[in-house]
Amino acid sequence: MQPVDVILVEDYCLNYAIEETFVFSLEEYGLVELVVAEDRKWIPLHQLQVIEKFSHLYYELDINVDGIDAISHLLRKVETMQEEIRTLKSRLNVYEGRP
Repeated sequence: MQPVDVILVEDYCLNYAIEETFVFSLEEYGLVELVVAEDRKWIPLHQLQVIEKFSHLYYELDINVDGIDAISHLLRKVETMQEEIRTLKSRLNVYEGRP
């Protein structure tokens, strides 16, 4: 029985003209999560946007999976720092009496 809210890797790759090995490489690097059911790999729908973003980097900008992994890591660090800045600004506003 097919899992819910997923698309078969083979079908996705065929429809979007990307290599299955690319998707499997993203999984190996921990950049996306695939679901295994019925001895086949499926992409959860919430992962489609991530795969699309990475496929643009890979196919249009010629960035290899190692580079995509590095970019993804740096973007996560930037997001963490931005959240920390928002928190610190909020705390500073409390001490300065601003809303």
